[in-house]
Amino acid sequence: MSIRVKVATTPVELNHVYQLRYQVYAEEYAYMQKNPQRIIMDMFDGMPDSYNIIAYDGETPVGTIRVVIDGALRLPADQMYDFNQYRTQLIEQAQSQGLSTPLLANSGMFAIDARWRNRRDLFRALFKLSCDIGEARGVTDIITTANIETLALYKRMGLKALGAQIRHEHISVSMVPMHCSMAQITKWAFGGPRKHSKLTELFALCYEYLLVSAGTPIFNAADENPDEAYLISSGAIGITMDTTTQLQDFDLATLTAGELFGESCLIDEQARKVNATAIVNTDLLVLRKVDFWNKVNQDQSYMKEVLKVMDQKLRDVGRRALIYAHASREERLQFFLEQLAKTAQPMLKKPHQRVVRMGGHAFSVISGIERNESQAFLEQQAQTGSIGLTENSIVFYSEALS
Repeated sequence: MSIRVKVATTPVELNHVYQLRYQVYAEEYAYMQKNPQRIIMDMFDGMPDSYNIIAYDGETPVGTIRVVIDGALRLPADQMYDFNQYRTQLIEQAQSQGLSTPLLANSGMFAIDARWRNRRDLFRALFKLSCDIGEARGVTDIITTANIETLALYKRMGLKALGAQIRHEHISVSMVPMHCSMAQITKWAFGGPRKHSKLTELFALCYEYLLVSAGTPIFNAADENPDEAYLISSGAIGITMDTTTQLQDFDLATLTAGELFGESCLIDEQARKVNATAIVNTDLLVLRKVDFWNKVNQDQSYMKEVLKVMDQKLRDVGRRALIYAHASREERLQFFLEQLAKTAQPMLKKPHQRVVRMGGHAFSVISGIERNESQAFLEQQAQTGSIGLTENSIVFYSEALS
């Protein structure tokens, strides 16, 4: 099972955005009036600084959100509440600290099909891509008007109310003006302070998110005309090669957060030579070949940076090969625990602790060591106080492993 989250750019994708809004706001909740076109859209959808994000489960549109960057016509939220006093406070605060003028954005038109509302990863992925857009555009602060019925949700995300409830003639539910910093909502979306890589910085506004369940194939050997490379945001991917007997695939590597794979398609026209499969529930950043070359054609330094990443990957592959071939089982387990520590993310409420959302079974698969032995190793490490264990995560308390 996979869900793809992207910026809607084609007429079909944009129409799916407008139809999904109508499905949720007009048909399901009756917040807005029905219309013969069965769509909901406004003037901001046609603005150049407006980004409509759409999520698909296969071919089915399942979620959407809109990000609008502040401009001459202000923001959609300004039509319901006077945010000028808040803008003035932000400007005065920035000037007193010697900072540049703040840039606001409006996050709104959030709608998820009822059948997918239990997917927390979908919910966060929509906001992750929103945050990617905001960071790439230099946004410092977010404003919105939140439905009173979902006010608690927005508060958990870090937004704070600026005023009392308000009503709009075209909306049948009360709204509350809210705000937060870009840094705060990014921290919530990514579960803590965000780690950036050179690739995510270079290709900002180019990535799509792909959410895949454990066991989902990402691509297969001999796939013709591949056109996407992948960067692991969280989770793990197994890379295998088909054997001549076809009885069992040969394990080449297990990749974790921060690692790039499938990138050879960006610079050649050959078919895939290996298989890639999600070991656990995994979030991927997808870079399409056409977007890669658009960036390279604009600036040749992009190619240089990608080649640096590929060179480092070859060195890592060589090191892993040595570990698999010559290291003891204890050394192999220690090596892969150290690799995981490098990808661990600071915890939202305890930033001095870092976590990897991966349980004992996944660690066993990554290390290639039987479950009982790898679990015993993890429990031994936990007894020393360097890590903590839960059913679905490994928490790193010490910097010693990183």
